[in-house]
Amino acid sequence: MKHWKTWSVSVALSLGLASAGALASSQTMTYALPAAVRITYEVPIFPAADETLYNFEAARIVYKPLLWIDRKIQVDYQRSVASSVTTKDGQHYTIHLNPKWHWSDGKPVTAQDLVFDFNLIRSIPESQNSKYGSWGIGGVPNNVRSFVATGPHTVKVTLDKAVSAQWFIYNGLAQLTPLPKQAWDKYPGQPAKTLSYLQAHGNDPQFIKNSPVDGPFTIQRFVNNQSYSFSANPKYDGHKPSYHTFVMRYFTTTDAEYNALRSGQVQVGYLPVHLYGQRHVPGYRFLPTPQYDISYIYVNFGNPAAPELKDLAVRKALQMAIDQPVQVKVLLHGYGVAQYGPVPYRPSTYLSPLLKHGFVPYPFNPALGKQLLLKDGYHLVNGVMTKGGHALDFTLQYTSGNALQQQQAELFASEAAKEGVKVSLEPKPFDTLIGELSSPKSWTLIYYGGWIYGLQPYPTNFGLFDSHGGSNQQSYADPVADQAIQNTHSFYKTKAEALSALYSYEEYLATHLPVLWMPSSDLLYEIASNVRGAAQHINPVGNISPQYWNYR
Repeated sequence: MKHWKTWSVSVALSLGLASAGALASSQTMTYALPAAVRITYEVPIFPAADETLYNFEAARIVYKPLLWIDRKIQVDYQRSVASSVTTKDGQHYTIHLNPKWHWSDGKPVTAQDLVFDFNLIRSIPESQNSKYGSWGIGGVPNNVRSFVATGPHTVKVTLDKAVSAQWFIYNGLAQLTPLPKQAWDKYPGQPAKTLSYLQAHGNDPQFIKNSPVDGPFTIQRFVNNQSYSFSANPKYDGHKPSYHTFVMRYFTTTDAEYNALRSGQVQVGYLPVHLYGQRHVPGYRFLPTPQYDISYIYVNFGNPAAPELKDLAVRKALQMAIDQPVQVKVLLHGYGVAQYGPVPYRPSTYLSPLLKHGFVPYPFNPALGKQLLLKDGYHLVNGVMTKGGHALDFTLQYTSGNALQQQQAELFASEAAKEGVKVSLEPKPFDTLIGELSSPKSWTLIYYGGWIYGLQPYPTNFGLFDSHGGSNQQSYADPVADQAIQNTHSFYKTKAEALSALYSYEEYLATHLPVLWMPSSDLLYEIASNVRGAAQHINPVGNISPQYWNYR
């Protein structure tokens, strides 16, 4: 879920400078969010518009997920609410919860809390799947026939057919989070009504603050346009933090965040890639960290004013205007990788051998892109390729305050112009871009990052690129892609058969371009030299574990 969507901020740098001494306290650990990012939602059933990496980070330190995915893209049952998940046939599953976990009000986390979470999700019809951005991922809830507690810490799950166990466990069950039924079941027996109630409070910090939690932190304080603060949960049954307050700090621009690093206001933050030459910040360690993600430009297939985007030849030409190798070398300073398909290149665990060995469906070549458009029936009218009265004149919206994205957008627009494609650039705050995605008639191209596999580490992209996916906000629909995705979920007797289906799917989407592929960039962390544990407890699927961060 590199779902990097969130709200814009307007924090004055002077505010941070005035409080630098307080933020450096050994009882406070401050984590700088990227520029123009803030926490918008905490109830861990995220609507599509709020299913962001950073909301995900915030929710997971308050509410423990059923399954914790570690740095190796494997389930760590020591950190999970579940102690095991087993199946013999791919259709029937048994989930055992670890009885050691409790809510902050002292009540145990039980199977009923897990069933409560699932029933809330199941109450959402497919026609309203935007209420839950992960609807359909891993077969949840649509492939589940029954989800029943058979004991205080045991749940039996039956699917409508046998499926890939890795797909269902890693992508379906891993998205579930036991929720405090005793406090949140506002309308017993009416899960849809209860969900509406909870989602109405999803961005209300006070609601979460007054609710039982089972994670290492609970919400302490929210300061509009400045920060989101958490306090240590003294009742937490796992590794407790050694400090009292964890702060997620907001910044308007990458430069403002960098200045906060230089003045020692934050302990863990991001180095803006355009400031790479100044990476040796006094008192900090530079830590490039690859992400288990894909990056891309959204292409709007649902905008009736831009039907030409449904033309594969147009998308091929646009892809040929993206110079990924130069972006990696020059803009990312080598801390990234060119990638041309829907499966992460790092680690390459699930990457097709064809793509792994260098196959590039549409390499950078504006001259060839222009010839492709001419062959497709386009011709230049006032310098812009036109066919049937439709000019290839698009607006690319990208995140304001993000210097890297601005450079990438400018480079793309310059190369597209060589093909006769006009790309106007329009920076907008992060939250505005997310709102645009939900309004199909208001945009043509949007770039804000992409997708990090936090909720589907088995990268089949069901929910993102299938026709009815809850996160398919670009309205991409292709029956061949749908079938290829479905094939990755099937029950196979051998691992080789399962991987073959996955490879076929990713090679098809690499060539069919449901989006425009962009390079995946590392996260460039700066970690204060007096902080330990942070480097070991930041992982590539978007999970942070600040309870393990400590002062030396």
